Amino acid sequence: MPAPEAAPRVILAQALTHEAFAAYGALIAPGQSERDINFGTTRRYDDVASLDVDDEGGRACVAIFRTQAQGDAAAYPLCAFERHRLGSQSFIPLGASRCLAVLAGDGERPDESAIAAFVIGPGQGVTLRRGVWHHPLITLGAADVLVIERAAAQVDCEVVMMATQAQVKLPAA
Repeated sequence: MPAPEAAPRVILAQALTHEAFAAYGALIAPGQSERDINFGTTRRYDDVASLDVDDEGGRACVAIFRTQAQGDAAAYPLCAFERHRLGSQSFIPLGASRCLAVLAGDGERPDESAIAAFVIGPGQGVTLRRGVWHHPLITLGAADVLVIERAAAQVDCEVVMMATQAQVKLPAA
């Protein structure tokens, strides 16, 4: 008789703050460098993200990823991690959309024992440093997400399937 399958490990998603996310990259949100423009009707915040995409002929590519609603919103099963060695990658949910940043360190392989998850809410975004292992995009419902990443002739995406079962749960509202 086969052994019963172990229950998946549960990772509780946490609030996104500059301090909590610093090990993986940077939060994109209004910051210190600000000024009034458009005759005082608009507040401009400069340098809210630092991109790292120029190596080996790379350039910044701005894209929109449109996702569909994914099943049960109670738990988000994880399947793989990916990393980009040659450039950073930024994710900014548009409108009222939200998504998850699920991360597993920056070593030679994803560290499945140290998975961290953050909820990226409206008005926030993140820039992942190059080499940080992250789960492919998970949105909380159907969403449009603005993505800024490296584009070049050479594809820069290494994918590793997970060896263990894990899922992300959202904190109680």
